[in-house]
Amino acid sequence: MRVEPDAARTPGHSVAEADGRCKLAALATVRNDEGGDLTEARAFLIGTLARSSNVHRAAIFRAWVSMEEQAGSDARRVRKLFEAWSRAYRLGDGRKKLVGGGGGKGGEEQDLSGQDDDEGGFWCRYIDFELHHGTAASVRVVAERAVAACPRDPAVHAKYANAELRLGCPDRAGAVLLSTLDLFATDAKTREWLEREVATYDDTMSMKQSRHGGI
Repeated sequence: MRVEPDAARTPGHSVAEADGRCKLAALATVRNDEGGDLTEARAFLIGTLARSSNVHRAAIFRAWVSMEEQAGSDARRVRKLFEAWSRAYRLGDGRKKLVGGGGGKGGEEQDLSGQDDDEGGFWCRYIDFELHHGTAASVRVVAERAVAACPRDPAVHAKYANAELRLGCPDRAGAVLLSTLDLFATDAKTREWLEREVATYDDTMSMKQSRHGGI
């Protein structure tokens, strides 16, 4: 049984809907792959990418990464998908057009960059992937790219600080947090959230370490 690659190409579909359709279709393809591997599912997703608008590409990569992770695929293969996924966001940067005014003064500028996609969520997921499959150096490379790509997303900065805690580097985590607090100097609520988020994660890590050490 072959699933036709049209799950995410309809313009009216939301990103979340495209993501769900891709996951269901890919999983159905895997279940019906007599060889027991992901060959047909990968071919399906490649075809879907070729037929999709940029606004849906991130959702397709999200589904693809989930499929590969569930299948226990080689980390190098999954990392290549994360890199392709990151380019899906970069493709949209600055892509705007005028609508309703024929390009004249009466036109309305419309952003075509895929603004509905959760780029911050992507980078947090990529950091998690490196924490599980990479090295301390690769975690930091991705985390630095993350905060550069999403400088105003506090969740991305918190993820970076928490990653340093996960790596056993509280001093580095503190430095990341202080730098982030300076960035949000005029936003008291965000500063409070950041401090609470990192402190909670630190407490959780300490409790896990205590249980592991039998203390």
